[in-house]
Amino acid sequence: MHRVTIFSSLAASALLAGCTAPSVLVEVLPPRTSATCAAPSKTDSTLGRGLLDVLATQGTHGAYVSDLRLSVKGLDARIDSLKIEYALPDGASADVKAEADAASKNDFVVGDTVLSGNDDDLRAAVVQNVQLVPRDLARALYESADAIGLDKVEYRTLVVTLTPVMSDGETAVGASSSFPIDLCSGCLVTPPDVCSEDGDYAQIPVTCRPGQDTPLFTCTNASTIGETP
Repeated sequence: MHRVTIFSSLAASALLAGCTAPSVLVEVLPPRTSATCAAPSKTDSTLGRGLLDVLATQGTHGAYVSDLRLSVKGLDARIDSLKIEYALPDGASADVKAEADAASKNDFVVGDTVLSGNDDDLRAAVVQNVQLVPRDLARALYESADAIGLDKVEYRTLVVTLTPVMSDGETAVGASSSFPIDLCSGCLVTPPDVCSEDGDYAQIPVTCRPGQDTPLFTCTNASTIGETP
């Protein structure tokens, strides 16, 4: 009898494992860098990590905005929104924690994103311009930069967790994924210190999202690289 019970339990576990609902995955796509700042396609490689210059909040909008790929294999699905949560760097102020908590309470609506296909095909869609770090949180991080230890060369990491929220009645479930964003203060939106003190630098003509991932300036004379003002 004891053996029968064990066998029944194992059989039930195997059955449940075989009926596990497919998971909708979320991936961060590479930053926009083309001359037209066009959105990436759903087949582009993913971005493993981001970079946010919190000093950008003083001259531009300063939020961290990305394009995401949502995908699921073998099942149609509809996604209502994304739940976004944060793991803050050490030294974050009470204001930073409050803004992170406030941002986490409001799911980011993605407008009934539908993933559809045939049989066991991979279904995928691109959701554009998702604020992974809203401006209010980015500003709080800037104001807490000294306590966190941020400057042009000192970075700290903010981890963003993304979870798709399914529409009612969907069989698929949302799988959580983490995306680390390195934080700095001044590393992207101010001229690099390695350029000469005479101002041998130029603004990069195309920076699609100022303050994230891509510097705004470059040295104009290669011979000055390595020198400090």
